[in-house]
Amino acid sequence: ENLIKKYGSPIYCYSNRRLVDNIKKFTNYFKSFDPLVCFSVKSNYNSSILKIIKNNGLGADVVSDGELKKALSIGFKPSKIVYSGVGKKFHELKFAIKKNIFLINVESESELNNIEKIANNLKKKIDIGLRLNPNIDAKTNSKISTGRTQDKFGLSENDIIKILKNFKSFKNKNIRIKCLSVHIGSQIFENKPYERMLKVIDRIISKINFKFDFIDLGGGMGISYNNDNKKFNYKSYQKSIIKYLGKYNSKIIFEPGRSIVANVGILISRIIYIKENQSKHFVILD
Repeated sequence: ENLIKKYGSPIYCYSNRRLVDNIKKFTNYFKSFDPLVCFSVKSNYNSSILKIIKNNGLGADVVSDGELKKALSIGFKPSKIVYSGVGKKFHELKFAIKKNIFLINVESESELNNIEKIANNLKKKIDIGLRLNPNIDAKTNSKISTGRTQDKFGLSENDIIKILKNFKSFKNKNIRIKCLSVHIGSQIFENKPYERMLKVIDRIISKINFKFDFIDLGGGMGISYNNDNKKFNYKSYQKSIIKYLGKYNSKIIFEPGRSIVANVGILISRIIYIKENQSKHFVILD
């Protein structure tokens, strides 16, 4: 009531304390191997929220020119910005490269060709990741699944292997493949999809014998919306990653979004009308 009196309604209200607590919890889960954590800006690009996230040490994961410009204006260091997304336009790639961001995750051979053209034109060395589509169904809502063959994201295992084989005799030294990236969806509560994902990564690296400086494992960890105490088992996931790192000495990148911000805000609204028909009651909000 006090907030509505002061600001009007509807209004979003966020908890700074909860946000900072979520960041600390996430980073503590994986502190044994010190990952680079880049907040998924698409999950909440409110400037005040982003400033708190930046001030608590996280980087940014962006999927558009607008998100990249927003992250830079907030003060995220270019060295902690990862650029993902299947639809990066030529001028967007060029802008990101000129800003010397940390990593561009490539999602198609066509995109790689564009980056090669820009690298040649600008005579700049460009660090990229290859985003893998591992053909793993995380059994979440089909609209938020990103890791199946029928999903638009990433390159197939065969495409990745072909690119890496060609890269070994690649003449353009301005392109540096630094990372293997993967993201299989959102609202995932089971650890098995992540374990399968790590096995696919292992299989690809074993086949091609390529050294990746970074492995980007995306995000997707689920949170409870209805107080059913359903929780993602971070401890089990951490153990799986540590087991993987015992074989490959790569730095891990995470791109959490929902797990950082989704339970941080509430929407405060007023009821302005109530009406009913023969079968339903309707509550109309402002």
